[in-house]
Amino acid sequence: MNEEQLLTYLRDIITGISDAVAESDLSEEQQVEALVRDIKDLLDQFSFEVEKVIPEAILLTYFGGVDEATKALKSAGVSIRATTAVTPTKEIAKSFQSKIHMDAVKVLLDDTLLDFRAAIRTAEMSATSNITKTLENVKGDLAKGVIVGDPRKVIQAQVAKSFAKDGLTAFVTSDGKKLPLDFYAMTVTRYKTREAANAGATNRYIENGQDLVQVTGNSDTCPVCARHRGMVISLNGLTPGYPVVGEDDVRIGPYHPNCRCGVMPFVLRFKTEEELAEAHKRNESYKPWDDPRTPAQKRAYEREQTARRKANDEKKQYARWKMALGDDAPKTLGAFRRMKRQGTTKFQEMQAEYKRIMRDDVK
Repeated sequence: MNEEQLLTYLRDIITGISDAVAESDLSEEQQVEALVRDIKDLLDQFSFEVEKVIPEAILLTYFGGVDEATKALKSAGVSIRATTAVTPTKEIAKSFQSKIHMDAVKVLLDDTLLDFRAAIRTAEMSATSNITKTLENVKGDLAKGVIVGDPRKVIQAQVAKSFAKDGLTAFVTSDGKKLPLDFYAMTVTRYKTREAANAGATNRYIENGQDLVQVTGNSDTCPVCARHRGMVISLNGLTPGYPVVGEDDVRIGPYHPNCRCGVMPFVLRFKTEEELAEAHKRNESYKPWDDPRTPAQKRAYEREQTARRKANDEKKQYARWKMALGDDAPKTLGAFRRMKRQGTTKFQEMQAEYKRIMRDDVK
């Protein structure tokens, strides 16, 4: 299993938790206890896989960055020993198991695993608290006569509604925003693997005496990456006239969780006067809060983001429906999407039933 498969596995686990909620009679204390155990067991399974998958993912992406840097140095005309760090059998060559690399990998790995462990613990606690508090509130309202109807359906609807709102919260931001476990796990995985690849490349440049690097990235990108793309920066402050990593907030990407920016060697002795002038001009044009993209680049980026949001929103919507409707919901995400695209009568009936159960306009 690789890191992307790990995220798919987590989505399957969350679907399993949704199914467990949908299938449980939460008016029965024994089934409530069984549901809490099931959630814990499912999250423990995910935690077990994290401990297996993430170390290898960090190791391979870091030394993959080392290998990409080796290729980049050769392409730039820098004479180095043509050695690869990652062997065909996915082992790390002994010549690269040096202190600079292994220390960097250890820091990255420790930080990533700490993030995952904290997120899984938080998600488990939030799920248990979510169920307990919702049951207490619903049972209190039933006892007061505020809510009438089938207790099982009322409890089921309220628990589903609560999960739709807070879900398996893995992290709470400084401004109070609650991040669900699947989103947070994806964010950590993609950020840390990109950080590992960039760290591997950077350390490979340093051990070969290459001080200047240029930030690379896609043309259709976000405003944050666009501000940095093309800048030439110094890794160790050995080259006067260039911003230095670690000073004045200068740093190597990733610049945000989904950042794909990297760095390439910028070898002064092979640059023309025009190329050097262009690099200085690019550095001088950097403004932390400006968006340097063209209108076309902005539109292309927004189209891509809209498509991604739509796909993610449908996954979340299906999970909410599954939890609230139980066996009456479509059996798979694919079936849900087809019914939604076609706007079938059955889909409209289920949508009306979902809104009735939730007692509001949640989609």
